[in-house]
Amino acid sequence: MVVDSTADLPDNLVNDPNLTLVPLTVFFGEEAYLDWVELRPEQFYEKLVASAELPHTSQPAPGLWSELYGRLREQYQQVYSVHLSAEFSGTCETARAAAAEIGGVTVVDSRLATGGIALLVDRMMERIDRGTPKEEFDAYIEYFHANKTFLFLPTTLDYLYKGGRIGRASHLVGTLLNIKPVLEIRDGVADAYKKARGIGSALEIMRDCLLERTGAGTDVYANLSHGLNLPVMDRLRTLIEAVDDRRVRLRPHSIVGSVIGTYIGPGAVGLTFIQE
Repeated sequence: MVVDSTADLPDNLVNDPNLTLVPLTVFFGEEAYLDWVELRPEQFYEKLVASAELPHTSQPAPGLWSELYGRLREQYQQVYSVHLSAEFSGTCETARAAAAEIGGVTVVDSRLATGGIALLVDRMMERIDRGTPKEEFDAYIEYFHANKTFLFLPTTLDYLYKGGRIGRASHLVGTLLNIKPVLEIRDGVADAYKKARGIGSALEIMRDCLLERTGAGTDVYANLSHGLNLPVMDRLRTLIEAVDDRRVRLRPHSIVGSVIGTYIGPGAVGLTFIQE
């Protein structure tokens, strides 16, 4: 499997021998850094807060995909390549064009970002490891697209707005300081879910969404993510773990890296879940 770095994968997935990670690039002025390779989240957020201008990001060159897919197809009968929502970046379409020339490569638009992609990859890798037939595997990807939920709580909307990734949540810009908007990635773009007064209420809204969109009986797999805001993520974890009428399986959490962090800013907390 190929995954671009905007998935912000936890170590258990990054270190899987069947996975190849391809970094995007973040630019602070003329200085270029490979996401997660040359710029870790701790370094990135320090630079972001100190920078007078918003950094910008760039996808890998088209030739990289062609070379990588060709090399992997010599080793594997089938390659899946999972990417950031095409609404956020041209990475997916560039990868798809390269795959069309190689054959045997399936490019998957995750329609998500960061921990949302990480959860999709987690569920895909589990099925690869147990030898799931291709038709069943492809059907699961469609099921995931139709039934997953990705919610996130930014500390500010400024980065989404300045970076042009505010999507359908643009009407929330300028919201009062004590109002905390919970956003959702829906149909590949950022959208407003609900507004709350204070962080505690926002986290409860995220927990309640899981309760509303799942039922008792089958496993609910969930990913938590944070932009170096472990205390708030742990508060959300506590709320999720207290849910006693759902079989919630929390997967290793994600730290939001430099590419996605460019657009959502420091301190964001996210929740992705899918009931299987």
